[in-house]
Order: sequence, then structure tokens, then C-alpha cells
Amino acid sequence: MAERSKTLLTWTLRIVGVALLVWVLATQVQWLDQVRFVDGSTAEGTVEAGPSVGTYRVLGAGPDRAVPFPVADISTRSYGGQDVPDITYGAKTLLRRLGDSVGMLIGVLLGLAVLVVLTAFRWMLLLRGLALPVPFTRCMRLTFIGGFFNLAVPGATGGDLVKAWYAHKEAKSRYPDLKGVGTKAVLSVFVDRFVGLFGLVVFAACVLLVTARGPAYEVPRIVVLSILALGVAAGIVVISRRIRRALGLAWLVRKLPFQNLMEELRTAASLYRGRVPTLLAAMGISLFNHATNATACYFLAQALGIEGISLGAAMALVPLANLLSAIPLLPGGWGVGELAFAYFFGQIGVPATEAVGLSVVFRLAVLGVNLPGGLLWIFWKGHPSTETITADVEAAAARAAALDTSGPADAAPEENA
Repeated sequence: MAERSKTLLTWTLRIVGVALLVWVLATQVQWLDQVRFVDGSTAEGTVEAGPSVGTYRVLGAGPDRAVPFPVADISTRSYGGQDVPDITYGAKTLLRRLGDSVGMLIGVLLGLAVLVVLTAFRWMLLLRGLALPVPFTRCMRLTFIGGFFNLAVPGATGGDLVKAWYAHKEAKSRYPDLKGVGTKAVLSVFVDRFVGLFGLVVFAACVLLVTARGPAYEVPRIVVLSILALGVAAGIVVISRRIRRALGLAWLVRKLPFQNLMEELRTAASLYRGRVPTLLAAMGISLFNHATNATACYFLAQALGIEGISLGAAMALVPLANLLSAIPLLPGGWGVGELAFAYFFGQIGVPATEAVGLSVVFRLAVLGVNLPGGLLWIFWKGHPSTETITADVEAAAARAAALDTSGPADAAPEENA
């Protein structure tokens, strides 16, 4: 019954995600350019250079509006002291500009591919912190497969579950004499995900507090700091029994759902308590990854010809949008990410259709560099069913409470799976 309810909840979230994505694309994205003239009238068509220097015209909008008009920098909205129309470039123009910037697009894809390599290296460090020296090439392969499932495969089996399942089997096959090794491999996957998400919140908070100024960043700042404060407080309460008892919250925590997940968090914290250098190195990689992600998004904005997105704005807003994209509606954060881009970049004057276009191109670029994971999974022998993956990972994680976290990796109790 519980499994059926979980499946129903998962597919309900997927349906909501699809509805949200369709709504965003239908209401926030336009195909043609739109020009709003000073007199309040509008015209749709294709904006191109006019017959004289510093002028443009709208093609396909009818003879009454196909006239030259001056266009200025987005920050001044004037040209020679004269007010000018507002221009919103549609998807047709954005795609044309992207096609004209193939070199920059290739550079972005290469940068994003490097991030996959660094993510695999981060996980390898976390595994070795538990005395599980899995080869880097194997970590790369499993990271690509997990990334592909996270970004492209619908259903209840996410990339972390798939990655954890393969890690569990890999660790047990390589180290059959070590007890508890499979459970620790599974926990390392979820610690890796936590380090990535926590690094994302920390990076966004630092940028928004230190460099982002102005009323446009007030809401993002409040959102990020609230998430950071709630996350840290919840983590401390869940992990520390002493604090729960001191605050009188022990009874409340016992009533909360996801008791297995909380026990995994407690065990993972105990496992890595003495591995501070490993955690700091993993956090450093996460911060670098998030900065590079934001930089890649900035260059995509330049390739699309979107005005108003500086590198600083990308550093401040892209991590926040990516954080909200972690809400599990659709793989890859589709729908939620587009809405977040439209709202947050809209606060600094970027039209919704351009912000959503940037989000779609960015998400497709991230998906593109993770496509090799799909090929690796196809050619991996002996694919398990989704039910097997879920059951095996949950069984391994459920043994977390039995681990002897005070000793080395081979001091844990025997596993039966």
C-alpha cells in the first residue's frame, strides 16, 4: 500500500510538472519579436537593421508599422535624447543568433563536460574517504549514467537511485571481504548529492550577500537565506540527538515521515565526521562547479544576444534557479527552472520569453553533455528493473543504522544482500 501511494505521488508530481512546463512555454514564450512603441501600440514581426545607421524596422508587421525607429542600450531606453520602443526578441531570433554563435556554444558544452568530470572526481574523493578506492574511470561511468537518468528519464527511479544501485554492486564485487561496504557506497552517493546542493545554497548566498546590490535582488536574497537557515537548522536537529533532547523535539522527529532517510543522514554524518579534509575538498569542487555553471549560462545569454544579463547577475540568479529546479516535478528541473528564470531575471529587466529561452537552451546543453550516460547504460550488461533498483537501494540504506561508524570500513556488520 505504501509503495502504491509513493508511485501515485511520484506520477502526480510528474503530471504537475508537465502542466507547469506547458503553461510556461505557452504563456511566456513568443515566436516573433515584439515591439512596444512609445504611443503604447505594439507590432510583431522580425526586427532587423533599418536603412540608416542606428535605426531598425519591424518586418512582417504590416506597412503601417514597418518603419525605421531608433534602438538604444537597454539601460537608457533613449537614443539621442529621444524615447525609443521596447523590444522583446522572440524564439525565432534567439535561435538564429544561437546558430550564428556555434563556436561559443561548443565552448560552453566543453565547459559543462568538464563539470561532469569534476563531479565524478568529487564522488571518488568521498568514496576514498570511506576507504573505498573505486577507480576514477568507474566513477566517471556511473556519474554519467546517474546524470542521464536525472535529466532525461521520467518515472520514480531517479539518477541517484540508479547510481547508488550500481555503486552498491560495484563496491561489493570489488571488496567482497569488507563488511558493510555496499551500504557505505550507497551512502556516499547521497552525501555527494547533499554536498552538491549545500554548496549550491552556500554559493548563491555568498554572491547575493557580497556582490548583488539593488532591489531586484531582495527576493532572491530572502529566498536563499531562508533555505540556508532552514536547511542548517533541520540538519542539526535531525543529526544531533543531544540537541533534539535539549530542545524537546525528540518526540516530534520520531513522528515525522522518512525515518529511514533521517537515519541515513545521521549515519552519513557519523561516517564523515573524521573526514573534514575530504568534505572540504568536495565542497570546494562544488563551489567551482556552480560558478562555472553560472558562467556557462552567461555565455549562452551572450550567444542568444540577451541584453541585461551581466556575469554578476548570472552568478547571483542562476544558482538560485538551479536550486529551485531540484524540486522533483520533472527530470532535469524542467518547468520549475523555466518559471524561476522568467521570474528572477524578469526582476532585472529581462523579458520573460528571453529568460525562458535561455533556460531551455541551458537545460538542453546540460542534457547534451550527459547523453553519453544513456549510451553507457544501454551497453551495460544485465539491466535491473526499476523495482529491483529501488528495493536493493532501500534495503542497503536501511542497514545504515547498523553500521559501526566508529571504526574503519571493514568494521561494519555483515550485509545479507
